[in-house]
Amino acid sequence: MATASGRLVGTEWEAWANRLLSHHFGPTDYQRVPSKDKGDAGIEGFCISQRSVFQCYGCEEPIGVKERYEKQRDKMTDDIGKFIKNHGILSGIFKPLKMSRWILFVPAFDSKEIAAHAAAKTQEVIYAKLPYVANDFRVMVVQESDFSVARDQLLNTTPEGLKLPRPEVSDGAIDAYTSTNDALVDRLREKLSKLPTVRTELQRDALVLNVLKGYLVGQELLEQLREYPEVYYKVLETKSHREESLFLSCLDGDASKGNLSDTIRSFQEELRSEVKELHSFNVQNLAQEAIADWLIRCPLSFPEETND
Repeated sequence: MATASGRLVGTEWEAWANRLLSHHFGPTDYQRVPSKDKGDAGIEGFCISQRSVFQCYGCEEPIGVKERYEKQRDKMTDDIGKFIKNHGILSGIFKPLKMSRWILFVPAFDSKEIAAHAAAKTQEVIYAKLPYVANDFRVMVVQESDFSVARDQLLNTTPEGLKLPRPEVSDGAIDAYTSTNDALVDRLREKLSKLPTVRTELQRDALVLNVLKGYLVGQELLEQLREYPEVYYKVLETKSHREESLFLSCLDGDASKGNLSDTIRSFQEELRSEVKELHSFNVQNLAQEAIADWLIRCPLSFPEETND
């Protein structure tokens, strides 16, 4: 599912947004307007009872506030133009209703300028004196979090689960983390050196790099999950619960009896069980983040290899 900050783009966002709207309003109150036959006439669908028209748009991410605003502004401008120009088509679709809202539905917006642009477009539509526009008409912009209840309900019933894109972590990001957390990285090196499969410094350094990358990828995913608070806190609670058990097992020496793969695998199973909303790919990434975090911060370690 979502992109750089937990958000979908393009046709994937349109499909998800339509599902959200249909779930929120009800399938007999939200009418989709398919675009495969001669385009969508500037709308994605409309709610019958609330006289609200929706156009869904998810721009490519990651981008900054200014660029996101400009893309959303241009989309609004283009599709309000269609909303006015295609009066013959839209009159037939809406009849006998008069619409009170035209709403740009985006994953997120973060500039007040898009609200100001919507106000300007409101006047443009009113001046056009369209037969399907009500006297209280207004152009608006809304975001996914405004439909958080419907979103969370859908995520709980989606078989494949919430699928966030795997963040890209550059070598520069790893170097930056290493340079500002040298003591923690040294501790990680020391722990990984104890693994029986690590026999050379080259193997150890490659494993350290892999663990750090998994940690930073998982941290980025956790940041994306803040867009889905119910899922986010389930992940944190599950991780905290396992961390407590790891700490307690350290007291009797059990924490280091398994190997790294077993530990990752068992925590993946726990995440799948407790956070059913997550896609399996994200479960893997978050399990790797947790293991890396525990290795770096101490609850997880491995015994020295001994030769009997």
